[in-house]
Amino acid sequence: MKYEFTHKTDNKRLILIFGGWSTDASFYSDIKVEGWNILVAWGYSDFVFPDELLNDYHTIVLFAWSLGVYAAARTLPFAKITTAIAINGTEFPVNDNLGIPTSIFKGTLDSLSEKNLLKFRKRMSGSHYAEIKHKFPPFEKDSLSKELSYVFQDSKENTQSSMASRWNRVYISGNDLIFPSRNQKKAWMNHSSFPEIVFLKDSHFINLENLIKTIVPSKEKVSLRFRRAVPTYDSNAHAQRFIATRLVELIAAKFPNLKSENVLEIGCGTGIFTKLFAERFKPVRSTYIDLYPLPVFNLAPCEKYIAGDAEEWAENESLSAREKYDVVVAASAIQWFANPGRFFRNVSKLMKRDGVLAVSTFLPDNVNELSEVNPFSMFYPPRKSVEEMLHPLFKNIFMEEMTIEMNFDSSRETLLHLRNTGVAGETSSPLSFTEILRKIPTTLTYRPLYIVASGLKENISS
Repeated sequence: MKYEFTHKTDNKRLILIFGGWSTDASFYSDIKVEGWNILVAWGYSDFVFPDELLNDYHTIVLFAWSLGVYAAARTLPFAKITTAIAINGTEFPVNDNLGIPTSIFKGTLDSLSEKNLLKFRKRMSGSHYAEIKHKFPPFEKDSLSKELSYVFQDSKENTQSSMASRWNRVYISGNDLIFPSRNQKKAWMNHSSFPEIVFLKDSHFINLENLIKTIVPSKEKVSLRFRRAVPTYDSNAHAQRFIATRLVELIAAKFPNLKSENVLEIGCGTGIFTKLFAERFKPVRSTYIDLYPLPVFNLAPCEKYIAGDAEEWAENESLSAREKYDVVVAASAIQWFANPGRFFRNVSKLMKRDGVLAVSTFLPDNVNELSEVNPFSMFYPPRKSVEEMLHPLFKNIFMEEMTIEMNFDSSRETLLHLRNTGVAGETSSPLSFTEILRKIPTTLTYRPLYIVASGLKENISS
């Protein structure tokens, strides 16, 4: 196996790409996300990967494509992986029912030539071939043949799905001419990690750069969209206002005499939740943090404002400050976090032993009407995963799901709502404006998840 950092600076977050057959690191070199290093693996003529490369990172998001799915499952310590995404591949690369049919895989190996490789690349690329053909490395028969031979033999000896792998989301293209979509579906429906499955109308190759930037959005670009939406946010954020109101109601129901001498709020934005919370609980000292400079709220006698990445701030703050806050709150903010589990752990260290955590986020089917416009969609951890993040930290955990349906008079009104609230974050669509208007729905269904947790456990480790 070969591996190479295509982008590396002083970051603690890593995008790990296990690429497809007949590609190399240069095929993915255009992919860049601010604040993340990118490591690419390819050339699976063995399954030797140096795990120590992962030790410098607290957040690792894996994108495995095609044969890279099998290579990752056979190679990686999934306990170190924060989020794992599989794309048009299975853990059964040579299998008549669950992967590439044996005769096709063997035929590709036996007839390997520069001419046949070109045919393969066109089949796997579909309509994308013209735009990506310059990215493919030159034909090297020995290495390509060695890789197919190794995978063929290894898969014959490993006929069971890996019990160690843990996948969060799987993408299956309906027009995949390499891994038949029906075989992929069979393979993943029975996988032990029960990943979320997303079906695409695409070829074996998909635009990995767009996918990555949707799953791992740039905090700078998310910040820019929300800053642009500040003047229009309050008058358009009807669902967000409902969510903020309900979160305050739940806190009040669980803790009518909530101690709020020292409050930390993440992702305040224009202050919809901030004002509702202050009106009900009268905080004495409030610390507000968001990606961009905030307005002065004047809602507490003592206020502190921090502009920055809340995940990184909590990471650094937890090293020195302990048992500081009575309450930590965040309304419709943590869905943007790359590693919410680590954030919960870090922020729990900043909370007093009897402190309260109250946040809202979103469930996997949030605004799924937009899949026609952007088929990749953000990744929202399911309720069970969020519960698993919180269980080691808190004695008392309450969760509530809700469905909020918003109806608009036209597709243009829907689009204005998304722009005027910054909800789209950094997600982008490959469609033209006219195509977006034709496909965008007139109904959006928000799926908030409310979380109220208290009673810190004694065994929280560093």
